[in-house]
Amino acid sequence: MSLDDEFAEFDAQRPKTKKEQAADLKHALAVIEREGFVVHKPEPAAEVVEFDTTRVKGDRVRIGIVSDTHAGSKYQQRTHLTEFMRYAAKVRKVDCFIHGGDATDGPFEAHRGAIHEMWTGTYDGQRDAFLSQYPDTGKTTYMISGNHDEFFLKNAGGDIVRDICDRRSDLAFIGNSQGYIRFGDVLVAVMHPHDGGAYALSYKLQRRIEALSPENKPNVLLLGNYHKAIHLPAYRNTEGFLLPSFQSQSAWMAAKGIASIVGGIILEFGIATKGLAPSLMTEWVLYRETIESDW
Repeated sequence: MSLDDEFAEFDAQRPKTKKEQAADLKHALAVIEREGFVVHKPEPAAEVVEFDTTRVKGDRVRIGIVSDTHAGSKYQQRTHLTEFMRYAAKVRKVDCFIHGGDATDGPFEAHRGAIHEMWTGTYDGQRDAFLSQYPDTGKTTYMISGNHDEFFLKNAGGDIVRDICDRRSDLAFIGNSQGYIRFGDVLVAVMHPHDGGAYALSYKLQRRIEALSPENKPNVLLLGNYHKAIHLPAYRNTEGFLLPSFQSQSAWMAAKGIASIVGGIILEFGIATKGLAPSLMTEWVLYRETIESDW
């Protein structure tokens, strides 16, 4: 066997680099398409909002994440919300915000005793409370509804988050309970499950990622609803987050033994998929002390 033959045999057996694997895949796809087949990557079943990356300076995007503001609740944290959003917009200069659902606290029927934990429980009252209290930073906020918002729908009311977004140009409605936004090559999903938490903090996040079909699996998954602060990195190649809230622990939560983490997140990443995993930067802005009657 010649030296060239030995090298070729060795080269065939050694593990290939990602660059070489990508080149092989590209070649294989080209061969398949020459045979008349159409090859495409499955898209998420839900509609995807395309973020205008020409507004991004350089090749990295920065996003402010808020969730569970619960306008109308006596336990909402209006001051901390304003502080976080101003910091994210003015100091960290985020390109946009994402809201993970439960913009409002929902009607009195949301749960037993809720009437005692709200300062307004009507559709108009909570809609107007959010509109007047949610800061306009000049940056777009992409919003989904949550289970509390959708209690109005279940009671033959309106789609309150869609209504809110129709009334302000800086707010964009992207779906009920879930939405998808693409930043260049990076797909971000934001969801608001309609269930309770689990003893193990990461359990719900793990199960949600495991249940995603291939066409719905994003690069980044943001889960509202649980009022927790968790980052589960590189799970099935997805960066998973449980989102903190801007509602302190209510009397109902305390009776159930449920904690509520208050704060927001700032995410920064490259807008090419190849740049996401090794360069994802996460900044947690958490408020250890809550403010009483901050509504």
